[in-house]
Amino acid sequence: MAAVVTVDKAGRIVIPRGTRHSHGIRAGTKFLLVEGENGLLWLERIDPRELSDRLRREMRGVDLDAIVRRVESEANRLARSRYRALARR
Repeated sequence: MAAVVTVDKAGRIVIPRGTRHSHGIRAGTKFLLVEGENGLLWLERIDPRELSDRLRREMRGVDLDAIVRRVESEANRLARSRYRALARR
């Protein structure tokens, strides 16, 4: 199904009633807004509880502290290389 929708002054888009009904979309349903190439946008419905359960299962046994340290180190390295004022600190 395709429908033309309009964004209101508050930035809201109304999902047509038939689409909401057929997909079980109710107030409070969460969506991920994904920006693609060439101005393409799409919405993906997400269930925060299911997402957090999946992340817990997939990350079981992973040392997240080591990953955070590597990311922080890389971010600091990139910041120093791009912003010379930071390198003097």
